[in-house]
Amino acid sequence: MWHLYKKMKEDNKTDKFRFVNPHTIPYMPYVSKLDKNAKIEHLNERASVLAERLSVASTNQLFLVPHNVGYHWILTVIDPYKEMVYLLDSLGHRNRYDDWKYVVDMSVRLSNSNKERKGKKQATWEVVKGPRRPDSKQCGFYVMRFMREMIEKNATSEKNSISSIFMNTEYSKEEIDEVRSEWAECIQDYIYE
Repeated sequence: MWHLYKKMKEDNKTDKFRFVNPHTIPYMPYVSKLDKNAKIEHLNERASVLAERLSVASTNQLFLVPHNVGYHWILTVIDPYKEMVYLLDSLGHRNRYDDWKYVVDMSVRLSNSNKERKGKKQATWEVVKGPRRPDSKQCGFYVMRFMREMIEKNATSEKNSISSIFMNTEYSKEEIDEVRSEWAECIQDYIYE
């Protein structure tokens, strides 16, 4: 995300996208073992953290939220003003993360409430049929590539909808290696600063 943020600054795109640090809304595997009230309370705490982040949104700004669902990384893209949520999952093309859906829906409602806006009961979700990975070890790189493509292709513009950007069924090895190289450069810069 740091590498992409620097690129966004160079291209004057910081007003179009915001990142949400995945560590601020971590996946908690023990949640399913809690009683129902404790589980809802924990999910609401996570939603509150995300809502606070969404509260700073400006019109037509997308939030890129990489999220680990316990064994796998997904990308959630939130447009708080339109109350639209896009899910990019390199494993499949359906939403199977009920707890995460609850957190995101609740955060959009809380964000509206914080801004004293009347909104929908639930955000509209669209599962984007993006590239799928060939194995079970590259989901993090796919999420980084999803974010990179959205920023490069200006996903907020009307003619470049999120769904239209991801027309390929898979990424080439070179496309994923490009992300790996950028990640390694970013880590190297961080170490030597």
